[in-house]
Amino acid sequence: MIAATAPPATNPVRRLAGMKDIPHTEYRLKQAVQAHLSHAIATYGYNALDIPIIEPTELFLRKSGGDLASQMYSFNDPGSNAVSLRPEFTSSIMRHYLESAAESEGSSVVRWQYAGPVFRYDLGHPPPAENSGQFTQVGAELIGSNSILADAEMLSLAAEIPTELGISNCRIRLADLDVLDSVLDTAGLSDRARAFIVANMNRIGDSAENLTRTLQRADELHIVSGRGLPTDEVDLAEAVAGLPDGIARSVLAGFMQWNTSPETPLGRRTPDEIVDRLLRKLRGGDAADAIEVGLEMAGRLARVRGNPAESVKQVREIVAEAGADPAACDRLADLVSLVTDEPTLTGKLEIDFSLARGIAYYNGIIFDVIGGDGMVLGGGGRYDALALALGGRKRVPALGMAYTLESLLTSMPDGDGKTTEADRVLVRPRSADSNRAAMRKASEIRRQGGVAVLQVDEHGAAAGYSDTISV
Repeated sequence: MIAATAPPATNPVRRLAGMKDIPHTEYRLKQAVQAHLSHAIATYGYNALDIPIIEPTELFLRKSGGDLASQMYSFNDPGSNAVSLRPEFTSSIMRHYLESAAESEGSSVVRWQYAGPVFRYDLGHPPPAENSGQFTQVGAELIGSNSILADAEMLSLAAEIPTELGISNCRIRLADLDVLDSVLDTAGLSDRARAFIVANMNRIGDSAENLTRTLQRADELHIVSGRGLPTDEVDLAEAVAGLPDGIARSVLAGFMQWNTSPETPLGRRTPDEIVDRLLRKLRGGDAADAIEVGLEMAGRLARVRGNPAESVKQVREIVAEAGADPAACDRLADLVSLVTDEPTLTGKLEIDFSLARGIAYYNGIIFDVIGGDGMVLGGGGRYDALALALGGRKRVPALGMAYTLESLLTSMPDGDGKTTEADRVLVRPRSADSNRAAMRKASEIRRQGGVAVLQVDEHGAAAGYSDTISV
């Protein structure tokens, strides 16, 4: 007798870490809340826009300055094109505007709303982090206006969203990158040094120790001129000082040829890549005293947090002492005055310049919406330079806001947003001869707005149904 053998063991295919299966009840709630928010945003005049879920990887890298690169789900498509699942909507919205919409809408100002999945992979500890994977964003973009009224509208709309869902005790933290830029202008800093300071605003305002550590970090990144370079690289920096970049590259390329051999390989980078990187390292750097002045003034701004009226007064003092152009501060003051009595914002708005984080191509106002438990529910800001970064011929004034739907659902009070469904009726054929009659009865119930479920198994249970009809 031949013994029966068990089938070979298989490894089951499991759900990807960070992704989530959504059961019926939760899915219906998400649909209902999303539809409710879409209607609320539409009352401000925002039309719905659907965009591709996959875009060229470069689209998002240009917007983020590369900060998103490690978080994107990127791959080559069958045509060998580098593509990514969208990590956010704003870049795609602006891409659409530049391609076609500015002409087709017949207006210089367009308002769009959107909702859909976005994908971010957060390595975290352990990888992937809990907030990694697929999420649903709901948001709006206003393109074509640099009016202060557009800023006020976006803040009001952002505050409307949690109110619509019964989420109380929300705060809106507001900062202004144009004000920060006006102060940094007085220090004469390079774009690289400015970006470094902006990216560290949430640290430098906390303590003098953090300010010192940030300056040390600037040394390590060679943002401070000549500091932190090895002796031989200081000599190289002096050798190419004052030379045009093309000639400087030739000098460095020749130096590399003299100092490399089969025993000292270059690694995976090409000689041109190494020369470019070395030139940026040698060229990069602002004077130490300018960096210190910039960090000190930015640190003072980063400590401005709280009541809008009092905070604007503090900002005015800092701008005046720095000798900066007061225009950006005046605009911020006008905006605060404009929205002070706005019903959706009353008692919720606070100034917080530590919010100024390093997001490439953002300018003007930026804001976060914080729930009562401290969770960031959403946020937004102005991004007038994004059009240029994506290949547009000129700057296009634009701003927007976005919420993570899952965060809103978590913050909603118990019982809110519950969906109601039509009664579910089980239609049961008595025998095979009555299958046709059962199908007709089920169709009749559906035409009348009900939910009819055909019993397709012989011994199906009737639990979960308001009624059972045997035909």
